[in-house]
Amino acid sequence: MCGRYVFIAPNTEVDRIFGVRADAPIPPNFNIAPTQPVLIIRLNAKGLRELVAVEWGLIPEWKKDLTDSKPLINARIETVREKASFRSSIKRQRCLVPFSGWYEWKTVGGRKQPFYVTPVDGKPMAFAGIWSVWHGPSGDHWLETMAILTAATEGPMKSLHHRRPLVVRPEDYQAWLTPHDPLPRGFLESFNFVPETAFHWQPVSTVVNNVRFNGPECLDPPPEDPQPSLF
Repeated sequence: MCGRYVFIAPNTEVDRIFGVRADAPIPPNFNIAPTQPVLIIRLNAKGLRELVAVEWGLIPEWKKDLTDSKPLINARIETVREKASFRSSIKRQRCLVPFSGWYEWKTVGGRKQPFYVTPVDGKPMAFAGIWSVWHGPSGDHWLETMAILTAATEGPMKSLHHRRPLVVRPEDYQAWLTPHDPLPRGFLESFNFVPETAFHWQPVSTVVNNVRFNGPECLDPPPEDPQPSLF
């Protein structure tokens, strides 16, 4: 799955890799968490790519209120076409979520150890995402939100977590963004998402556990356990 991620890229690299221009400098973000504003890439009404900020944690457009709502930060690709919360977005409102890496937690020595997963080539990539617009109970309020698609791990990443975020290949960006209603038969199955072997991971400092920390220290290696004294 994906519950925290990192995005560190200058505007020029965002333009070159994703084909979209940012209107303002993009600050590095080392600890992106659910409910925070995040950047996505989608098509506007003219069919052009745009970079916009939305909230991470999809709220279905039909939701009456938010009192009992839990942010839907991930959507399983196996059920995204059938789930009422996602089936409209997967047809008409797909997006790219740019990232530099993401975090996973694994129990090591009886404690939760964060690991940083990053592309082997070090270049930013994009999660497969969906977005939605919530208009509030009276239609007088709107909020744009997103979720990241996930799938079961099948290769080496299985030792880290049983789910992984789906990453779109650059050559498939436009196909992923182009809306369809109804969704063509076999559409999701036609994507050859970036394989697990394109990523590696390493343990990092537990400071990332606290969302208040959002600097390079999140990627520091964990401190070495002190050697037991012989005396």
